[in-house]
Amino acid sequence: MSTKKGNELKMYQREHFERKIEKRLKPEIEREELRIKTTIQSILNKGQKNFAKKIGADKVISALEKAEDNLRTASRNAYIFFDKEAGKSVSYDKVKEYKFSKDDKDNISLNDCRSQLSKWAEAQAEQLAEKTPQGQRLAYLKALQEKAEDLVKEASISDELTKSLDNLFQMVGVSWERNLPQLPRK
Repeated sequence: MSTKKGNELKMYQREHFERKIEKRLKPEIEREELRIKTTIQSILNKGQKNFAKKIGADKVISALEKAEDNLRTASRNAYIFFDKEAGKSVSYDKVKEYKFSKDDKDNISLNDCRSQLSKWAEAQAEQLAEKTPQGQRLAYLKALQEKAEDLVKEASISDELTKSLDNLFQMVGVSWERNLPQLPRK
């Protein structure tokens, strides 16, 4: 492929093509990303409880919830008992102490479990959403953007590049050339 020195792409031309690729594809990509987020949220709304049941987390969370309720009740009873006893004697009151040290494994709370379950369910929903038509279109648009950027970086003649990009963008219904809107008549 022979190229004339005058027809080679200049740096500013490459940058122009790269910015134009971004302008043309960004709205399409953002639209598909929003559709994916909606799909993920829909999956999560329908299935977090079902997901918890499916993997057996519902039983663990339920047991932990009961244990935390018992812990709160026991903690309140302990506070009331020791506070009441400390009030009976000045010597008890002076040495009243509330220090507890536990390992992290003993600090797993109901909120920790729910948070973890939520993250797992979201990850599963994302995997399911990637298989939907919106997910496949988003993957295609991102690959198209990468291909267009490669064409710009690898091209040497502006006219060839414009034709290649126009053909590539036609696949997703986006025109490389922008038509000007008509002006309203006076």
